[in-house]
Amino acid sequence: MTRNWRDQTERASRFWLRLIVWMATHWRRRWVRLFLYPIVGYFLLTSRAALEASRDYLRRTLGHEPTLLDQWRHLFAFASCTLDRILFLSDRIRDIEIDIHRPEAVRAMVARNPGCLLFVAHFGSSESLRVMADKRGLPLSILLDRKHGWMLTELLEQVNPELSSTVIDASERGPTLVLKLKETLEAGRMVGIMVDRTVPTERCVEVEFLGGKARLPIGPWYLASALQVPIILGFGCYLGGNRYAAHWELFAESIRLPRVDREAAIRQLTQKYARRLEYYVHLAPYNWFNFYDFWSTEETHDDRPAAGGESADIDTLAEPGHGNAAGTKRGSNSP
Repeated sequence: MTRNWRDQTERASRFWLRLIVWMATHWRRRWVRLFLYPIVGYFLLTSRAALEASRDYLRRTLGHEPTLLDQWRHLFAFASCTLDRILFLSDRIRDIEIDIHRPEAVRAMVARNPGCLLFVAHFGSSESLRVMADKRGLPLSILLDRKHGWMLTELLEQVNPELSSTVIDASERGPTLVLKLKETLEAGRMVGIMVDRTVPTERCVEVEFLGGKARLPIGPWYLASALQVPIILGFGCYLGGNRYAAHWELFAESIRLPRVDREAAIRQLTQKYARRLEYYVHLAPYNWFNFYDFWSTEETHDDRPAAGGESADIDTLAEPGHGNAAGTKRGSNSP
């Protein structure tokens, strides 16, 4: 089983991806979904590493040894969300129902300060959150590494050319990335960030998650502390068929990392987030789409900070007293 999600390659050819996109944008959803059955069957027969990861995860969340049917449901939920992502991007959502769960605390915070961070995970459909935010006048930009999954990203941009203007390329790194984030937030846009995956060169922290130790990145928390904007959690749960539930939670009006015991403060914040993610994982167990060895082992991980890498530059810039960090703070939101 691969221990790094970046070791996974895009297994579909450009032709097949283009075919699926064409069908999704020209046919009714119920007809395209028929093609998901042979696709999922193929992956059940050929994707050994993904199945091992699925089995490990389902065992943790279901509380029993997963059956082949459980794994089918897991992969089928992933295939369904992937198909619906194309429909969301092309605004072909007449056949999709989305229930909104947005507490008053979230509504009030966004009304006061629409420029906030939306922390999401590879869980369910983050695209359903983007669609609902846009329809309620809350434009959402996405922090995304274009270098990974470039083939699908390219095709999705063809479906919706406006996507390019809403993507902040995480591969740029350094001061340019932080300044782009600051400008986007000050323009009143939400910024969506995936906060559940790390890479080997990335600084991370170990937390309790589903009965084991999991590694989550610390870069987003440094960014949040530097930018001093509200943090909202988003979970787009796929409920089966054509139904989704978009859940929004206010995580914090702002956070400021202390100079003393900063590592402990980050660990506490990350553990708090892990508990909320765990809650929704139990609520919709087949929505977990991290098909790799997610849980830590002493043999494969250590706690040393990275010497470089995708988010190491972000971490350093966001720390108080380094580079552009002071310039990215918004005093009006400071505690």
